[in-house]
Amino acid sequence: KGDMQNMMQVMQQVQQCMADIDQTKLKELQTRSEQAKKKIDTLCAQGKRDKAQEQAISFGRKIASDPTIKQMQKCGEMAQGAMPMPDMVETYDEEKYANQHVCDQ
Repeated sequence: KGDMQNMMQVMQQVQQCMADIDQTKLKELQTRSEQAKKKIDTLCAQGKRDKAQEQAISFGRKIASDPTIKQMQKCGEMAQGAMPMPDMVETYDEEKYANQHVCDQ
């Protein structure tokens, strides 16, 4: 019974954490991500693989340091503490990007 109560408490904290995220900034990030993806896809289609990879890495770095993303990761970590769940917010992993080309994804 204690586990269930604890889980409910953590879920409330997670909800509060998510409520603190600025929805406008979140939408802005989504738009920026879509634009970046289009740009990268275009570069890939044009055969400009190095340029595309460069764009992907620089965009990834920008996003990784964004306070809104950091807040979402914090909420995600809180939620993971309450119950096992797949990564809600994938953290930017530069090594993963370095080992696979953005155009091949």
